[in-house]
Amino acid sequence: MAKVVETKSSVIAAQLEEDILAKKYPAGGNLPSQQELAEMFGASSRSIREAFKSLEAKGLIKVQQGRRAEVQTNSLERFVETLTSSMISTSAMDKKMIRDLMQVRTTIEVSASRELSRDPNRTLIVRSLSRACTRMEQILPSLENSKDEEALAEFKDVELEFHATLIKSNDNAILTHIYDYLAPQLYSAMERLTETFKEQQKKVNEYRYLVDALENGQTDLAVALTLVNLTNISEKFEALEF
Repeated sequence: MAKVVETKSSVIAAQLEEDILAKKYPAGGNLPSQQELAEMFGASSRSIREAFKSLEAKGLIKVQQGRRAEVQTNSLERFVETLTSSMISTSAMDKKMIRDLMQVRTTIEVSASRELSRDPNRTLIVRSLSRACTRMEQILPSLENSKDEEALAEFKDVELEFHATLIKSNDNAILTHIYDYLAPQLYSAMERLTETFKEQQKKVNEYRYLVDALENGQTDLAVALTLVNLTNISEKFEALEF
């Protein structure tokens, strides 16, 4: 795999982004001048301008000719909202977009399963997951021989609650916030997926196995079960026509 080479401007942008989100430069205030930043980072004015373009595209700063760059927000939520809104507005909701969203979801959930299984204080979260799993088990009989739309809607809601609980146990705040803003796009697309009763039953069994693995600290098994579930969903998306 080729090594990603960071440019001077990307390094500067990353550091300024970190400083802004840490409120070193408050919203409504200004960054140091381009000349001051060039001296601070030992960089050219061109590198500073390119770093500014990156930060402005993310909605963190506003750049005006002849003035120092103004900080627009120190809020992680606002930053992520601007970033993800930009992603959605420039990307059609096609199979590629869905595939990318599923990759984000997989990254977060696998990380969450791994870390949760190792967390000595995981009891409350695991109990919440277990309750959601129990509720899905209770709804299943209503789905076997009928098209009970109300029961199906509740089943889907509880399933989303199960995943949301797992995702929110992840300690990567940026990834979690990004997922929160992108999730409605993914969930909207998921409404097009159909499942047989046997598929629903198998999935609920896997959720129960996952809860047990998390409770017992079986990290490898928890990660494997999470991957199986999300891979199955991804394969269903691949079969859809967009």
